Amino acid sequence: MIRQLKNSQRLSLTLAMIFFLAILVSAYMLYSLPYDVLERDGYGSLLTKTYVTIALTFVFGAIAIFYAINSKKELVVFKEKVLEGDKAEDNASTNGSKSTISLESVKASLSTSKSRKDLHQDFLQAVCKAIDAGQGAFYEVKEVDNKRRVELTCGYALSLGESASIEYEFGEGLIGQSAAEGRTLYVDDIPEGYIKIISGLGSASPRYLLIVPVKNQNEVLGVMEMAAFTDISEDKRKFVEEATQLLVNNVAK
Repeated sequence: MIRQLKNSQRLSLTLAMIFFLAILVSAYMLYSLPYDVLERDGYGSLLTKTYVTIALTFVFGAIAIFYAINSKKELVVFKEKVLEGDKAEDNASTNGSKSTISLESVKASLSTSKSRKDLHQDFLQAVCKAIDAGQGAFYEVKEVDNKRRVELTCGYALSLGESASIEYEFGEGLIGQSAAEGRTLYVDDIPEGYIKIISGLGSASPRYLLIVPVKNQNEVLGVMEMAAFTDISEDKRKFVEEATQLLVNNVAK
């Protein structure tokens, strides 16, 4: 198609040049017409030559304009096809870069848990593994003396002992803020030392933090916190939100 487009452009340019030259010739003949009339006895052949030249000029001009318009249309169509091709490639690239995570692993974890604590623990582990999070925590909402708090009930790769107790009031810190507002928070530049993931090989600080409220309609039941060393993409964040809804539906049964 590109070759045809180039050939069409060359033809259009050639016809346009011929059109321009014909205009010059016509202009010269019309300029010299009075002198030729004075020098010649007859007028028929002279007028015929002039009319033919003018007629050819208009013909070439019309053809040139016709091809120029068609060439422009081809350019527009070609550009649209290029844009469509680029869009298709972008979509393919986007789909290719999307995570292949599935809710099936989460559903499986929910179906095998026996107690509420095991349910939260298995659920948290399945979600963290699905989005490649290095660390995770699950907080449940508790109400004491008419004050709502979120309390850590289980964790994934946390550097805390089993007897450790962590809780936040609604609005306190990122966890409390997510619980109070009922919305997901994503931090893509965690300060050094804010969180540390400890393994047998040492410790390191993650750079990305995702906090998702667990809600039953507008009621916040808990909060999930996950930390990762790589960017938690938008589709992964959406996956976590959908997974929390599965948890709520399972608890409500």
